[in-house]
Amino acid sequence: MDGVQGKSDDVGEEARRRSTSGGGGDRRGMRSSLELVLRVVVMGFTLVAAVVGGVNKETEVVAVTIVDTLPPLHLPVTAKRYYMSAFVYFVVANAIACFYAAISLVVLSFTTKKTTQNNVTLALLILDLIIMALLFSANGAAAAVGLIGLHGNSHVNWNKVCNVVEAFCRHSTTAFVVSMLGSFVFLWLVLLGTLNLHKKR
Repeated sequence: MDGVQGKSDDVGEEARRRSTSGGGGDRRGMRSSLELVLRVVVMGFTLVAAVVGGVNKETEVVAVTIVDTLPPLHLPVTAKRYYMSAFVYFVVANAIACFYAAISLVVLSFTTKKTTQNNVTLALLILDLIIMALLFSANGAAAAVGLIGLHGNSHVNWNKVCNVVEAFCRHSTTAFVVSMLGSFVFLWLVLLGTLNLHKKR
């Protein structure tokens, strides 16, 4: 009877180990699937931000009065993204982030070995952190210029321009919001990668 009881305990312990390992494998699979989905999402966000910011331009005709006794002059005013270095930085940063997200998707899709996965997870965590910082800095630069365009700056006699080129400012705001969403997705990826490394210790 003791021998039967011992074998029964061994069988029960083995079943529990398999159940535990299977649950861990399911959780790892869910985390991997979530990471892939997040990278697809962030690639879409940064692509949209780069395209909208890159093609953004507007031309309006503005009436300029030189002398009160003369009729105003109607002059074309054009706003383009490369007129401000902050907007150029914004577009380039989002393009880099989109390209990196696509490359990381390919790398994750072809990584199967466990030892390789650990190295890839660490490398992607570091790169995710760099890209996240790049995006947040680009968004901050674009937001600073955008606020000047929206409200102006009376201390240095900078007039607001969004009352003239409204469509340009709307498109810039859209690109900024989408890019910020991408930045927060990268933050989520950094937290997820940190959690994955902690679980593997």
